[in-house]
Amino acid sequence: MSRISKNIHPDFQDEFFLNLDRILIPVGGNQFECMGLEVAFYIAHEYGSKLDLLHIGSDIGTSLDGYLNKLAKYDIEHNLRISRHLNVSKAIIEYWKKHKHNLVVMSGRRRPTIIDKMIVKSISTSVIPHIHTEVLQIFPPSIQKISSKLKKIAVLLPYSSRDPFLLRWASAIAAPQKGAKIKVYHTAQVPETLPLEGAINEKIIKKEERTFREYIQTYADIFGQLIKPKFILGHKALSSLEFISGIDEPDLVIIGKSKRNWWQKLSKPLSSKLRDKLLSTGVCIHHMM
Repeated sequence: MSRISKNIHPDFQDEFFLNLDRILIPVGGNQFECMGLEVAFYIAHEYGSKLDLLHIGSDIGTSLDGYLNKLAKYDIEHNLRISRHLNVSKAIIEYWKKHKHNLVVMSGRRRPTIIDKMIVKSISTSVIPHIHTEVLQIFPPSIQKISSKLKKIAVLLPYSSRDPFLLRWASAIAAPQKGAKIKVYHTAQVPETLPLEGAINEKIIKKEERTFREYIQTYADIFGQLIKPKFILGHKALSSLEFISGIDEPDLVIIGKSKRNWWQKLSKPLSSKLRDKLLSTGVCIHHMM
């Protein structure tokens, strides 16, 4: 079962967000990038950041006109840079190294089959290990559910140094939207040898639930937003989160991805499992520096 570390608090990492002045967004003009752009707009709107949209290739055409108009409408400072570099991944890495953006937002394409995943190499996979800053990787729904409204936001909280980032991303996305709601989920993992029935009445579980709710209330008070804590029990994190789909399905799920050693890389991370499972929900994966 999880524990909240004493140094984890919604105020933690304030310095990063106070200096969140530049955000890099590689764009190709594809439809699946729309959700990633929307997320970047909300964050820039909340923190007064400048957006650098980087397109590699020929003229970007008219595919992003609507979003460029929206940037102008909300008075978000931005530049559209066009690079004719032949290697897309290398162009993104070189551009970041030159300007040192605080945050990079990259859109990911859903790859439905194993063959597709093996044949088509992800640009994000080639880029993320080489840029030493925070990265948000956005995967839109695989079906045609790409909406400009991300009002139902779910955050999966692991109790780690990543928590303040996950909470603040949710806050930034929700803040400009009237009626947006944030639900923060935490799973208390119960050993498989113990039945889930009745576990909620255990003293240690009750204490963890109380601590979690107080933690979320502190966050809600700081940011003045309604945050609904969702405390659940499960033997495994993924199976306990199956209820997210269906009538309680959010527009976007925010989850972190930890750096993994060679042994951990032999297994699939929870963030990737969740991305592959929630095909009709947007998934935002936060990669820590």
